[in-house]
Amino acid sequence: MIEKDVIALLGSAGVKADEQQLEKPPQPDFGDVSFPCFPLAKVFRKSPVDIAVDLAKKMKIPKSSVVSKVEARAGYVNFFFDYQKFSKIVLADLNKKMNAGKGGKVMVEYSQPNPVHPMHIGHARSTFLGDSLANIFDFVGYKTIRANYMNNVGLQVAKLVLAYKLWAGARVPNKKPDTWLWQYYVKFHEEAAKDEKLEQEARSVLRSYEVDGDKNVAKLWDKIVGWCVEGFEETYKKVGVDFDTYFYESEFRKPGKKIVEETLKRGISRKTDEGAVFADLERHGMPGTIVLRSDGTGLYITSDLGLTEHKFSKYKLQKSVWVVSAQQDLHFQQLFKIIELLGYDFHKKCQHFSYESVQLSEGKMSSREGRAVMIDEVVDKLSGLAYQEVLKRNPKMPEPKRREIARQIGVGALKYAIVRIEPQNQITFDWDQMLSLEGNTGPYLQYAHTRCLGILKKVKKFSAVTSYPKMNDQEKLLIKKLSEFKSVVSESVRETKPHIVCNYGYELATAFNSFYHNSPVLQSEDAKQKNFRLTLVKSAKEMLEKVFDLIGMEAPEKM
Repeated sequence: MIEKDVIALLGSAGVKADEQQLEKPPQPDFGDVSFPCFPLAKVFRKSPVDIAVDLAKKMKIPKSSVVSKVEARAGYVNFFFDYQKFSKIVLADLNKKMNAGKGGKVMVEYSQPNPVHPMHIGHARSTFLGDSLANIFDFVGYKTIRANYMNNVGLQVAKLVLAYKLWAGARVPNKKPDTWLWQYYVKFHEEAAKDEKLEQEARSVLRSYEVDGDKNVAKLWDKIVGWCVEGFEETYKKVGVDFDTYFYESEFRKPGKKIVEETLKRGISRKTDEGAVFADLERHGMPGTIVLRSDGTGLYITSDLGLTEHKFSKYKLQKSVWVVSAQQDLHFQQLFKIIELLGYDFHKKCQHFSYESVQLSEGKMSSREGRAVMIDEVVDKLSGLAYQEVLKRNPKMPEPKRREIARQIGVGALKYAIVRIEPQNQITFDWDQMLSLEGNTGPYLQYAHTRCLGILKKVKKFSAVTSYPKMNDQEKLLIKKLSEFKSVVSESVRETKPHIVCNYGYELATAFNSFYHNSPVLQSEDAKQKNFRLTLVKSAKEMLEKVFDLIGMEAPEKM
């Protein structure tokens, strides 16, 4: 938007540049936008300092430009904006839709809990990152399909089915079903540590289900998986996450096995001496992998081959993103390479969104050993802690409203704490930090939003004013921060990194709070200034709401 004027000025001085080459100066004295001249040193055979001086001298600023001044400084060309013009353009542009996606179809597959126990806090990272990413794709004009993949065929499910047969006595869940079943999953691993035969029995159950098609085993198997999914859906409802489609691994084992047969025909894989099918990928720079066991049962990669082909043939996708932990980096490299070797063009449209794990302060979680923090537990605890604060601040508020606001704060705190961390960085779970009203937290952003609401509720009507001749530094900073929203969203899409939106939300809330403390709104005696500041408050409120929508948070009306 505004950057076009800067790029035009650089062009007038003989430099072709694009928006991504422009930088944000570290402090206001250095201007509003900077162009670094260091990459041009080899081209012009001059020092960056001299290049910057020459470029600044060549630029003639048109009267219509939003740029008011150009300066050379330490190898940078710094551009200063005319804030009266700048403010008008920014505030008029805020609610215009972005349409970079142009209706293209993108599938985001995320969450993918194993149907053997409730979702622990580790699943929260895939769930909330994927949900935020899908929201961002939606916002820029893609038709986004939210998909959840259930690994309902595998040894872990066979272990739960066997455990249920051995110890549940045909009982039915008497509480949230995924939580109820977890006790049997833990018991299996406790008993298997004492009796090695249980592991073999579980493998036999898996073969009965997948290869032999035993109807009795299938009936019990599907019932147990159904109970788990029922529990998952309760959790998704609690945290406000929805899916457009569920994929089940059992539906893609046979198609996957057909693709495995094709890899054998094409020499991509070979049979081992034991009878397993092995994809030899070392010549392609990565370890090979088994794609079918010797007993005829498949693996994750078997089903993933079938599912990936299904995704692109049925949905005609422009892109498919798998939001799965970094522990599966090699799996996806192997999957995409096999797809490429088979000649599928869509291998170029496949992306693994890799992220690191979530850990407890006391160490690694283990669902098998019953040592894990579940999402339900976290949401309930955070909402309970938030409720105590809401009660202190709003003793006369109706109880249902207090509970709802506490839920919005608790869930928002969790989502923000997960999404704001760069995917490649590990998260150590911290209860206290999440709910803080200070620093880079969800409640901090929500509190800034409630301040906007508080001001606007005191004014019945006002006339929007998009510029004012005497702006203070806080007003300028807030306008500048509002102007960055669309470029931040574009960067988040380009880099596939939702945390960039969180960082922006924090900076926007901080800019608004600084404005709030230094720029009296309702007390202003100048009617034009008052309306201008009210326009800024309304704009900040709307931008914070957009940030919340992209992250998947809600905006409480009070805190």
